Amino acid sequence: MRPADLYTSAAHIRDALDDLQTAWQEASAHWNDQVSRSFCENYLEPLGPIVKLALDSMARMSQLVDHMHRDCED
Repeated sequence: MRPADLYTSAAHIRDALDDLQTAWQEASAHWNDQVSRSFCENYLEPLGPIVKLALDSMARMSQLVDHMHRDCED
């Protein structure tokens, strides 16, 4: 039994970001004014690096949890 499954959580976050980007592409085809550009610049564009950092951190944490789990089984 795994105590934590960060891989699945990370996959959900990646999928959610992909869905958001797809929805934004569809919306931006119809919503293209200063407000939409401001929304994209202030809210959407910063998400990419933040999510990447979070996913990298989750991957490292998952490796540590897996390692600790193996150590506890020995």
